[in-house]
Amino acid sequence: MPHKKPVCPILFLLLCVLAPSCREGASPASRGLAELDSYVAARPVYETRKRDQLEGIRKMIASTSGPRRLFDYGMYAADEYFSYSFDSTQFYLKRCLDIATQLHDVDRYNRAAIRLGHLYAKAGHYMEAYNRLFSQIDTNTLSGQLRIDYLMALYDFSRDLADNSGMVERPPIQDRGVYRQRLYGLLPKDSEQWRVLQMDELMTAKRFDAADSLAQLLLAGTKPEEHAYAIYAYERSVIAEMRGREDERLDWLVKSAESDIINAVKDYASLAVISQIVLPTDVERSFRYLRIAQEDAIAYNAKLRPWQISQFFMEIEDAYSARRIRAQRATLISSFLLAALTLLLLLLSWFLITRSRSLSRMQKELADRNLRLATANDSLGELNKALSRTDQVKERYIVDFLRRFSDNVNFVQSEDNHARNLLKQGKAEQLLKELSLSTRSEKSLKEFYRTFDQTFLQAICPDFVDRFNALLREDARFHPKPGSLTTELRIFALIRLGVDDSREIAELLHYSQSTIYNYKVSVKNAALGDRDRFEEEVKKIGK
Repeated sequence: MPHKKPVCPILFLLLCVLAPSCREGASPASRGLAELDSYVAARPVYETRKRDQLEGIRKMIASTSGPRRLFDYGMYAADEYFSYSFDSTQFYLKRCLDIATQLHDVDRYNRAAIRLGHLYAKAGHYMEAYNRLFSQIDTNTLSGQLRIDYLMALYDFSRDLADNSGMVERPPIQDRGVYRQRLYGLLPKDSEQWRVLQMDELMTAKRFDAADSLAQLLLAGTKPEEHAYAIYAYERSVIAEMRGREDERLDWLVKSAESDIINAVKDYASLAVISQIVLPTDVERSFRYLRIAQEDAIAYNAKLRPWQISQFFMEIEDAYSARRIRAQRATLISSFLLAALTLLLLLLSWFLITRSRSLSRMQKELADRNLRLATANDSLGELNKALSRTDQVKERYIVDFLRRFSDNVNFVQSEDNHARNLLKQGKAEQLLKELSLSTRSEKSLKEFYRTFDQTFLQAICPDFVDRFNALLREDARFHPKPGSLTTELRIFALIRLGVDDSREIAELLHYSQSTIYNYKVSVKNAALGDRDRFEEEVKKIGK
C-alpha cells in the first residue's frame, strides 16, 4: 500500500459525516411494485372511465318510465355501484324495493332485499344485514335461483363476520360451513360458485395445494378487467401466505390491486395489505399506498374498511418513531465523528504551529552562526509563510464544517418538532403528503457533492483536473465548471486519496458498483499510456 498523506483519512471522516442523511431510505423497488406504481399513477384515467359509465346508466334510468324496466335498470345500477359507492348502491336497491312493493312482485322484492342484505354484510353493517336477511325476507317465497342467492349472501355474511371478530356487533348467525353444505346441494358441480365454496373449504382444512389449484381454475376464467379477478387473486395471496411464500403472496396482492384500480373499485383490501408488507423496507411507498386506500374507503362510505385501515395507523406512527430514532442515532454518531475530526485538525494545526516555531528558532541560530546560510534562511522564511497560510485554510474549513453541521442539526430538530406537532394534532394525512413531497435526500446529496468538490480542489489537489487530463487523449479530456468535478473525476479523486475499492467508492458517491466499474473502464480506455497502470499514475498526482 502506498503512503497516504494525513489529509486523506480526514476527508474520509468528513464523507462519513455527510453521507448518512443521503443514504437513508434508499431501497430498490421490485419490478412488481414499480408496475403497481404505474397503475396508481393512472388511477384518474380509470376513475374517469368508471364515472362516464355510471353517468350513462343514470341517463338511461332517467329516460325510462315503465316500473318493471326501472326495476331492472335499478338492479343493474346497484351491481355497477356495489364496489364503488355504498350510498349509491343502497339508494338504488331501496328504490327497487319500493318499485317491487308497488308492483306486489314478491320475486323482485326478494331479489332486491337479498342484494341489500348482502351489501350491508360486505360493508360491515352487520345488524342491518341481520335484520334484512333474517327478519324481512320470507324464505318460503324464494324461487330456486333466489334461494341460492340468499344462501350465498348468508355464507358471505358468516364468513366476513368470522374474519372480523374484533367488531362489537355480533348478531347470532350459523357458521358458514352450514350454508356451504346447503349450497352444495343446490349448485351445479364445478360451477364458479361451487368452486369458490370448495376453495374456502379446502383452505379451512389447510389443503393448500388443492385450494390453489381451484384458485388457478377460477382465475383462468376471468380477466384483469373483471372485478372477480381481483377477488380470486387476493384469495391466492391468502393461500400463499398460509404456505409461507411471501414473495408469491406479494405478487398476487399486486395483481389484485392492479385489477381493483382498473375497475375503479373503492372497497378493497389488497393495497392496504401491500402497505403493511412494504412498511419495514419502504416507508414512503407504504404511506402513499395507505393514504390512497384510506381515501377510497372514505369515498365508498362503508363502516368496516375505514375501521380496518385505522388500526394500521398505529404501526405507521411506530415506524415513523423508529425512523426518527435512527435519524437521531445517526446525528449522534455524526456528532462524535465531527468532534473527532475537529480534534484531529486541532492536533494537526498545533503540530504545524510548533514546527513553524521550531523552524524560526533554527533560522535565527543559523543566521548567527553563518551568514552564508542567508539564502537558506530566506527559503525557510517562505516555508513559514506557506505553513501560516495552511493554518488559515485549516481553521477556515473547521469553522465551515462546524457551521454546516450546526445547520444540519437545527434542520433535523425543526423537522422532528414539525412532524411531532402534526401527529399530536391528528394531521396524519398532512404529514404523509409532506413526506411524499420531501426532496431532502436529493438536496443533501447535491450539497455532499459540492462540499466534496470544493474540499478536494481547494485543500488537497488544486491542479488535479489539469494533471489528470494530461494522462488522457486530448479528445477524452474533462472540462468541468470551475470549483466542481464530474462523476468520473470524483471517482478518480477518491482513488487519488487511496480509496480504490469499487464497492467503497459506490457507497461514498451513492452509485451502483456496475456504474463505477463502467466509468472507470471508459476513462482507462482513453489513457495515453498503459491503461493497467493508469490508477497508479493517478495516485501520484500532487505527490
